[in-house]
Amino acid sequence: MNNKSFKLATFFNIPVHINFSWFIVLGLVIYTLALGYFPTTNPEQGAAVHWLMAVIAAILLFASLLAHELSHSVVAKRNRLSIRGITLFIFGGVAHMEEEPPTPAVEFKMAAAGPLMSFFISLLFFGLTQAFYNLGFPRTVISITNYLFILNLFVGIFNLIPGFPLDGGRILRAALWQYYKDMRKATAIASGFGKAFAFFLMALGFISLFSGSIISGVWFIFIGLFLQEAADMSYRQLVMKKILSGIRVENIMTKILVTVPAGILLNQLVDEYFFKHRYTSFPVIEDDTLLGLVTLHDIKEVPRERWAETTAKEAMMALGGELVIDKKADIMEALSKMAATGFGRLLVIEDSKLIGIVSQRDITRLFEFKKEIEGG
Repeated sequence: MNNKSFKLATFFNIPVHINFSWFIVLGLVIYTLALGYFPTTNPEQGAAVHWLMAVIAAILLFASLLAHELSHSVVAKRNRLSIRGITLFIFGGVAHMEEEPPTPAVEFKMAAAGPLMSFFISLLFFGLTQAFYNLGFPRTVISITNYLFILNLFVGIFNLIPGFPLDGGRILRAALWQYYKDMRKATAIASGFGKAFAFFLMALGFISLFSGSIISGVWFIFIGLFLQEAADMSYRQLVMKKILSGIRVENIMTKILVTVPAGILLNQLVDEYFFKHRYTSFPVIEDDTLLGLVTLHDIKEVPRERWAETTAKEAMMALGGELVIDKKADIMEALSKMAATGFGRLLVIEDSKLIGIVSQRDITRLFEFKKEIEGG
């Protein structure tokens, strides 16, 4: 969905992407299983078999986590909520919704779908473990299915902890939303529970480190940090939507534009535009026609020795739907589009002419200003 992710596949018309940070935790899971778990359950096997078992188990575990996220998305789509896609990243996955659930009931159904799927998968692997044992399958196979039974059971139980943005926290938010009739207040309370649980996990992690349990300590700290950040971010996004809802792109866009000629060489572009104006991207113009956007990332993709012979037109991203936004669009739509594409600036087009630029920094500044004024 941006330059930090790549598309894996599409399921139920929902694109699934993998963030490159996902490989960090994949490696950590494989390492933990190969050197810690499977040598204990299968001591008769050699290191090569333990590593193979670890790879198979890790892949099946993340397939289970993908099924967990897909269950949220399928329920959301059945309730007419738009799902932009799913991204697997360092601590599991996240479904990208275009909007918040419209009612507490929809929130509850969406949140409950994930743990129910994890419990179903856990039951499935429990059944396979029993069947394989009775049929005399090798212990290596039984150890893998038993591990997946335990982990999916743990994932289901862990996600029911009432701390936002875990599924249990979303169920709590649905209940509080129904009670208070105020989604923002419900989110604030549920996020508070989420941050409290995150700090508990981090404390548990440090205790584990000092007691000699290095791997479990690192896991607890990482998960706690992630939950604390996710709780803060989720509440901030909701507040941002409440404060900025209804403001159009044309009300905030920059109309005094700095564009670059298509034929300018990259070394000149860096010296005369990037260093001078300190923007991360510039619209590229040729004969009063907008061609695209050249970013700092595009320039860095070109070897430095070729900067003196490569033009902005050759290095730029050609004009496309992911780069533009309508002036009548809500700025939350613009922010969502920036998050999806990874571009910090969008071009505002009218009658094929560039009339303005809206940036993530502009929107963030407006949010902070309005939040301060309104006491949000």
